[in-house]
Amino acid sequence: MAFDIVVPSGDDAREMASTHLAAMDANLLMHAQFPNAESREFLREWLRKDTLAHIADDDKGVLIARNTDTGEIASFVKWNVQRQRRSDDKDDEDHQEGIPECCRREYLDSYAELTKKARRNVLGDGAHYHITYLCTHPEWSGRGAASGLLRSVLDKAAAADVPAVLEATMNAVTFYERLGFEIREELTMMLPPRGSSEPTEHYAERTMVWMQPPRP
Repeated sequence: MAFDIVVPSGDDAREMASTHLAAMDANLLMHAQFPNAESREFLREWLRKDTLAHIADDDKGVLIARNTDTGEIASFVKWNVQRQRRSDDKDDEDHQEGIPECCRREYLDSYAELTKKARRNVLGDGAHYHITYLCTHPEWSGRGAASGLLRSVLDKAAAADVPAVLEATMNAVTFYERLGFEIREELTMMLPPRGSSEPTEHYAERTMVWMQPPRP
C-alpha cells in the first residue's frame, strides 16, 4: 500500500476532522470530554480550525498520508515545536476558550493539566517536538500510514537535534516502542463510561519520549 506523505491544504481540513473522529470513536476520554452529538460537532469544527492553524504557524506542523490510488486521507499527524523556555516566559494559553456547555470542561482542563505536568517532569524547559495527534482512519489501520508519518516527524526532530514527546493510548504503546519511544510517566484518570456522568472507569495513557540515537 503506497501513501504520499505531504503537508495538507486547507481543503483537506474537513476530511481530517472526520478521520480524527473515526479514529478516536472508541476512546473513553474523547467521549468523556465530548459526551453528545452537539459537543462532537463542536469538536469537528474545532479540529478543522486547528488544522488550518497548523498549516499556517511556523511553530506547528501537520502531515497527511494520502493513498496514492484513491486520494483518500488515511492518517495524519500534528505536532507543536516547543522552543527553549525562558524563566520570564508565561505559560501558553490553553486552546479551550469558548468551550460550550455541551462539552465537559472539567475533563478537558484536568487532562490538559495532567499531561502538561508530565511533559515538564520528563523534559523540563528544554526544546522539543510535542506530537499532539496521530490518527489513522480504521479502514486504513495497519497499512503503514501512521509509521510513515511518525518517521517523517522524527526526522525533523532529529534535524533540529531535539527530543519528541507524546501521550500514548494504551493500545498504541507497543507501536511507539517499536519506533524508538520509551515510557517516562504513567497518566491515569477516572472517567465516566460512555452515556454516563459518573466517573467510575479507570483510564490510562503513557507519556513517551523519543531521543535521537547517539551519533557514532
